[in-house]
Amino acid sequence: MCNNRKLKRIKHNRIKCRKCGDIIESKKVHDFVTCSCQSCFVDGGRYYVRVGAFDMKDVIVLTEYEEDND
Repeated sequence: MCNNRKLKRIKHNRIKCRKCGDIIESKKVHDFVTCSCQSCFVDGGRYYVRVGAFDMKDVIVLTEYEEDND
C-alpha cells in the first residue's frame, strides 16, 4: 500500500495569548510553558503539539512546520 502523505516536522511550537499578548514557545519535549496571565499553555517542543487554555478562544496557534522531503 502506497501512502503519498508528506510528514511535517515541527519547526516552532508557539502560541499567542489574546488576553495578555504574550507569544510563548515550547522548545524541548515536556517543556510546559504558560503565558504571564496563566490563561494558556503550550507543550511538546519539536516533538508534539499540545495547547491548552481555560478558553481556547483566547489562543492563537502560531505553530510552524517544515515538510519532510523523504
